[in-house]
Amino acid sequence: MEQIETKEITLEDLKSKIKSNSFESKDFFEYYNNLQKTQKEFLSLVEWASEIKRDNKELKKLCRKLGVDITSDIMEEIRRLGFGIQSNKDISETFTKSAYRLLELTRARKRNDVFYGITRIFISHNRNVPDVIAEAFKPYYDDETFQCFMYAFLSAVTKSEKNERRNEEV
Repeated sequence: MEQIETKEITLEDLKSKIKSNSFESKDFFEYYNNLQKTQKEFLSLVEWASEIKRDNKELKKLCRKLGVDITSDIMEEIRRLGFGIQSNKDISETFTKSAYRLLELTRARKRNDVFYGITRIFISHNRNVPDVIAEAFKPYYDDETFQCFMYAFLSAVTKSEKNERRNEEV
């Protein structure tokens, strides 16, 4: 079976398409998605390198900087994941029942316990822990960033009784 090679769109391709007025919005989304993927791969490589050379402060500094640079993207991805999970009644109910405990553990900065609780919920519903959730627990994110990630996820994934009643009335 012959594989079809797809060429990734480059910045130069976008410039050329704009100059010739032959661009589509999907071109920009494709470039953006490739850029995000490359940035995450680069962060993983820097993280790996800093694990190998633990005494290299420059690599650790770069790792933190890269982590901070993609924080807002991760935050948005975590929120979208939470809202997506809301549509699955069973897992959403489980998160809602565990929300206060997970919030308290998050407030207390007990990352291992929060990760255990979230992992347990996903596994009990025969689902893998999404990569973006695992990303939130990486050690180069400071405690405040970790808390923001978890608060964003938990607020998006849980349904309040008030919202449920309002949706039923509509």
